Amino acid sequence: MLLKDKKSFNEKRSEFRHRVVDAIYDRIPADVVEHLGNANKEMIFAIEGVFNSFVKRIDNRVERTKTRHSNIDDGKNPDDTNEEED
Repeated sequence: MLLKDKKSFNEKRSEFRHRVVDAIYDRIPADVVEHLGNANKEMIFAIEGVFNSFVKRIDNRVERTKTRHSNIDDGKNPDDTNEEED
């Protein structure tokens, strides 16, 4: 449902939230705000690292499976390969 000024409740709530956050940040020294922003970015980079390790494990699993399938197709015993498990 739209209000008289054609903004939805969610848009108004979002604008209010931004005004409140801006008011809080206006009372904090700029260097502290910068430090908090950098800390937030570092947390995101850490989470990204975790996801990248998951992707690497998946890629390794796919590659090992392809190798085993290729060994089977070539008539080699797939149990003869010395690959470490995760």
